[in-house]
Amino acid sequence: MTLSSGLRLSADAARWGVRFYARHLWIVLGLSLIPTVQRFVAVRWGQDLPTAANVAAEILTGASRILLLYVIVRLAIADDPELGPLGRDARRRRLRAFAERGKSDLVVQFLVLGAAFFVLDILPNLAIENWVAEDRRELVSSILVSAKNPTVIAFTLVWMVGVARQMILSGGRGEAAASPAGPGAGG
Repeated sequence: MTLSSGLRLSADAARWGVRFYARHLWIVLGLSLIPTVQRFVAVRWGQDLPTAANVAAEILTGASRILLLYVIVRLAIADDPELGPLGRDARRRRLRAFAERGKSDLVVQFLVLGAAFFVLDILPNLAIENWVAEDRRELVSSILVSAKNPTVIAFTLVWMVGVARQMILSGGRGEAAASPAGPGAGG
C-alpha cells in the first residue's frame, strides 16, 4: 500500500459519493434540513435562547445526523450489486481484511479528511474573521454553517461510507486471492 493507493481509494470513494449524493439528493437534503436550521438559529440567536432549547436542538441535530448516516449506509448497500447480496458477516470480514493489509491507505483517508476540514472549515472561518465587517460576522457565519450542513457535512458522511464501501470491495479481492490452505484459512 502506498500514498497513491490511498489517494486512489479516496478518489474512488469521492466519485462514488458524488453519484450517490446526486441520486439521493432529496433524501440527503431533507435529512440535512434539521441541522441546517438548527445551526443557523444557534449561531444567529443561540445566546438569546434558553439553555434547554439549545440542548434539545443539539440532540435533535445529532439524532438527524445519525439517521442520515444510517440511511446512507442502508441505501449504499441496497444500491450496490456487489454489496447487496453480501451478508453482514461477509462485509465485516472484508472490511477487516482490508484494514489489516491497508493500514497506510486508512491513514491517507484521515489525512485527506484533515485537508478537507482545513480547506472547507478553517479557511472559511478565517476569511470571515479577517474580511467580514464585525457587525456582519454573525450573519455571515450563520449562513456559512447552514450551507455546510446539506453540502460539506452531508457529503463527508456519504464520502466516508464510500471509503468503507471501497474497503469492503477491496477486502473481497483479498479473500478471492487467498488460498484455502493459506494463512487465515478456516478462520
